[in-house]
Amino acid sequence: MLTGFIRTIILFFVTAVVLRVMGKRQLAQLQPYEVVITLMISDLATLPMSDVEVPLLGGVVGILTLLLIHSVLSALSFWSMRARRVICGRPSVLVRDGKICEKELSRLCFDLSDLMEGMRSAGVIGLHEAGSVVLETNGALSVFPSADARPATRAEMGMPRVYDGIPLTLILDGKMQDRTMRIAGLEPGWLRRIMQAQGIEKDADVLIAALDTSGSLLIQEKGDGGRLIRVDALDAQDVRW
Repeated sequence: MLTGFIRTIILFFVTAVVLRVMGKRQLAQLQPYEVVITLMISDLATLPMSDVEVPLLGGVVGILTLLLIHSVLSALSFWSMRARRVICGRPSVLVRDGKICEKELSRLCFDLSDLMEGMRSAGVIGLHEAGSVVLETNGALSVFPSADARPATRAEMGMPRVYDGIPLTLILDGKMQDRTMRIAGLEPGWLRRIMQAQGIEKDADVLIAALDTSGSLLIQEKGDGGRLIRVDALDAQDVRW
């Protein structure tokens, strides 16, 4: 019992470290060889846990070998376009200018129902709104609306460019986020003065406070009756991140 417990802990940490080294991509974003490696790692980790007769070292060595294979294939696909095409394949255009590429669908054995479902999932209701649809090498569908169905951009409307960066979370679950405060170039006292002006006395009373790049501060109080407050806290010209 104790042996199995210890082996499970060791294999858990080895597997977690290996998957962490492999990267943060989700399963749907993995290349085919990465899916195979992930499945094999799962099997190699499971066997020594379920059967104490299987050498623990064998499972660890197998997992580390797969990590080495992953590193080599990733390096090859990064440095060589030809190797990347062999290892990962090429994207396939399934819809071009609103017209389905029937030969490509047949070659890939890609069902029309799956194509329409993927388009709807991307917010395109049908072919009359589709411009292009690309099947990526990881199996995901990239759907691009036609020019007529796509919302007008600021550039197309002749409007000036606006900086649109990532909002910063200044308070999360009642705790001041010192790192993001430093990124924003702000002092905790500045935020607390704004909160006190809104009747909020403590950081612990705030579920989240986020500052976007237009200078708008969003504060939500904790609790079912917590208020959602928006404050124009900064001039957009004073945004520093």
